[in-house]
Amino acid sequence: MENVQETSQGTQISTNDAIDAFKNSAALVERPHKLLRLTGKNVAGMLNAILTNDVPKEPRRGVYAMLLNPKGRIQTDLRVLKSGEDILIATEPEGADAAKEILGRYAPFSRAKLEELPGWRMLGLYGPHAKEMLSGPDLTEYETAEVRLGDAVVLVAGVARPVSGYDLISTPETLQAVRKHLAGATPADTASYETVRIEAGVPRFGADITPDNFPGETGVLEKVVSFQKGCYPGQETVARMHYRGHPNKTLHRFSLEGTAATPDTEIIQNEKTVGSITSVAPLSVNGKTFALGYLSRKADPEAPTTAAGAALSCLGPVRG
Repeated sequence: MENVQETSQGTQISTNDAIDAFKNSAALVERPHKLLRLTGKNVAGMLNAILTNDVPKEPRRGVYAMLLNPKGRIQTDLRVLKSGEDILIATEPEGADAAKEILGRYAPFSRAKLEELPGWRMLGLYGPHAKEMLSGPDLTEYETAEVRLGDAVVLVAGVARPVSGYDLISTPETLQAVRKHLAGATPADTASYETVRIEAGVPRFGADITPDNFPGETGVLEKVVSFQKGCYPGQETVARMHYRGHPNKTLHRFSLEGTAATPDTEIIQNEKTVGSITSVAPLSVNGKTFALGYLSRKADPEAPTTAAGAALSCLGPVRG
């Protein structure tokens, strides 16, 4: 039986059609990210002193990075996006408070101003036909540009994963006007997006990444950390784990038999707990249910494994 769900716009959609649109055409989905804005003369310099990655010097280029505590644990991940002379910080809802607190603590020393943007929203347009539908520019990941659609002007950021496309950023009123120009895109809901994300092995802060984790455990170390940059909080721990040791656990992709497993379900191998599930796809894809979870370095990814009594197949480590 085909699953039908309703978007926040009141539109009924087939989840099968939505998942297909992400992969083969274009899907339109509201994103829950929280947005902050930094203004000042040397905002990039301030960020470079506290982020795990360097902010590119090019005017429109952004970056994916993390804020760590002094012990190297992840307080939040975030995207740095440029909007003219300003810098926008996009976080998952679970990371918004940490981003606001840490950035707010450093901003006065750099004479930077930090403000929340509670009236701004993000709308995702993803899939192989997204560029054609938006008549959008060629943007690398995290690169931004302003795009006009009718009378509406929105900030557009390039997206590469879980599928390529764009994030459109503006006020709800402007994004509502933009929707009329993107009527050919298939409306999608959070369940469809989460299914595509988990199948692709893209971790999310608040689910697969939490303040208990170190960057080296998450599978996105090479993407989120620059080992050529200057000092930042937690750098010593990150470098030591990378160059001299191995994390005690790492994030992996799985497929499940059945749907009994939930986040925090223990992963069992040889009657011993060797890890735990962090995300389970809300929808099945071609009869498979995908999941993400951490495996102990002592676990054997090739050996029989179960979660909630059901067989669990390891598809390999997450690679950012």
